[in-house]
Order: sequence, then C-alpha cells, then structure tokens
Amino acid sequence: MSQKNRKTIFSETCMLQKQFLAGDDSAFASIYKLYAKGLYAFGLSLHVATELIEDAIQDVFIEIYTNKPLLKNVSNLKSYLMMTFRNRLFYLVKCSENCVEMDVNFADYESEELDMQTILMEKEEEDKKESIVKLLLSELNANQREALYHRYVDDMSYMDIALIMNINYQSAKNLVHRAITKLKSVATSVHSPPPIF
Repeated sequence: MSQKNRKTIFSETCMLQKQFLAGDDSAFASIYKLYAKGLYAFGLSLHVATELIEDAIQDVFIEIYTNKPLLKNVSNLKSYLMMTFRNRLFYLVKCSENCVEMDVNFADYESEELDMQTILMEKEEEDKKESIVKLLLSELNANQREALYHRYVDDMSYMDIALIMNINYQSAKNLVHRAITKLKSVATSVHSPPPIF
C-alpha cells in the first residue's frame, strides 16, 4: 500500500471516528465495513476457529458502540481495533480451551470454460504453493508469524506492531527481521537441489 493511500485511509478513519463520537451511526457502520474483513483475516492467520473470530469481532464492535468514550483518546483506530480484537480473541480461545486449525477452502470454480483437467492442475498448483507456505511458516514461532502478518498484510508500522503485541519498538523490528531471515534460510534449503554423491 502506498504512503498516499495509507494517509488517505488514516484521514478517512479519523473523520469517521469523529462523526461516530458525535452520534452518527452511519459512521460506525462505515468503520465496521472498513475493518471487519481485515480483523477476520487476521484471526484466520492465527489459526483460530471461525466462530471465535466472528464472536471476537462482534464483541469488539459492540463494546465500541456501547462505550463511545473509549474512542475519545484513540489516535490510531486501526491499531486500537487490532489490539482490542487480538486481546478479545485470545481471551475467547483461552475460555474455549479449544484452538482449531484454520479450514482451508479452495475457491469454487464456476466457469463452464474450465475443464476438469485444468481445475485439477490449478488445485494441484495451489496445494503445492500452500504446502510450501505452510512449511515456511511452520519454521516460525507464533510471535514471528503474527509480527509478519501485521507488517506485510496489515501494512502496519513497527510502532503499531509493538503496541498490538505489547512489546517495545526494537523488539518488533527484531521479531520481523529474524522472521524474514529465517524464512529466507528455509526457502533456500527448500529450493536447493539435493546433494549429488
């Protein structure tokens, strides 16, 4: 995401936050539309049951709606929502004592032009890519995966990552750097040919 787009979204969010605090319910709906999908994707990246993700999103937005004053001193709504969602989700997971692996659903192929062989080849290619990504990510610990998600999927600054993960700025930078270094190392070993004797 470009710096210009990031500033535009940030400005739009600030405006919506002010409108909501002034009593505009349509601004609340816009905030929900702007962030709910991203929170859901973040929850999926943590390999949490979809029901818990949906519950956490609902809880966060109900809390905001019923306690508007919570947002008065919030300077970065996206970071606040991510941190609140993360905390609520972890609480729900802890309460349920049941962390479920994410269900992987492949896209439904509806086009009549695709024949069965093409579909199978595409699915095989997707399976291969998915297994490589899973292999790479399995080499990282949960904190490294989460930090990478925030940095490259949510396009967050290190300061925001530190706030959400409850760590300091330098630790956030180190976490992302070590995760990338480890991914590069593992990716190199995955793609290097076996030794010939």
